[in-house]
Amino acid sequence: MFMFKKRKKESVAIPFLASMIVTLILVGLPVSKIYSKLLENKEANEAKKNSLIFTPTVENDTTILFVYDTDDNSLRDSYAVLRTSAVNKSFIFIPVSNDMLCGNKKMSEIYKQGGVIELQAAIEKTLDIDIQRYMKLNDKAFTLVCDAFGGVNYNVPDGLRGLNEGTQYLSSEFILKLISNKKFAEDARTVTTGSVLSEMISQTTGSRFSDALDYTFNSLINLVQTDITSIDYENQKDAIEYIFNSNQFKASYRIPTGEKTDAGLKVDKQFLEEIQEELGI
Repeated sequence: MFMFKKRKKESVAIPFLASMIVTLILVGLPVSKIYSKLLENKEANEAKKNSLIFTPTVENDTTILFVYDTDDNSLRDSYAVLRTSAVNKSFIFIPVSNDMLCGNKKMSEIYKQGGVIELQAAIEKTLDIDIQRYMKLNDKAFTLVCDAFGGVNYNVPDGLRGLNEGTQYLSSEFILKLISNKKFAEDARTVTTGSVLSEMISQTTGSRFSDALDYTFNSLINLVQTDITSIDYENQKDAIEYIFNSNQFKASYRIPTGEKTDAGLKVDKQFLEEIQEELGI
């Protein structure tokens, strides 16, 4: 009786063991192949990602003229040249006053008579720099830009219509009121324009702005007059994201200096030499 039971256990164990081995072979080999394939794909993706790490060069440096043309013709327009450098992780604004001279004409006259193209040519000649692209913004477009950066905390001077004095948060609505204000002396308004623009960039959360870059550009491009194309954007997108994601970027501004006459501001040679060195051009 004992011998019979022993043989029965052996007869059950051997087929069971054999079926387990067969199952492991049938299941294990495909699973092993799938795992190996997944591992290979992961390694390939990581290698591809590493090969696409952005490395900035001077080719990524760009110079753009921004024109804020107010919807209200009684207010003053604003002009600013922006130099962006991915290598230096920097943004440098050069606000251009309405009364800065090109020859014997003020920039405001040149813009009024010839538009943004003539203004760009005049600024290039006056500052001796090459401006690669331009963008002309109305109230709606400029509001979109300010909202994308999240506004700015700024110390508003006294005596400006529609604005309270002192340090405060300025939304897009009040930024527009500030830099186009008729009560502002032109010199002070020009300084404020450069200061507000650079502070707005400095105070933004870089990663948040870069994450919304596609949305901002696609929304903005339909509101503005510009010679910036979608190809230009794609070529420079990595550089812009690189700067903002570094969280070490710097934004500053430089005010053109020179001889101030009744005719306007004649930029001096010293400023031209300094700004060209600083911009790396």
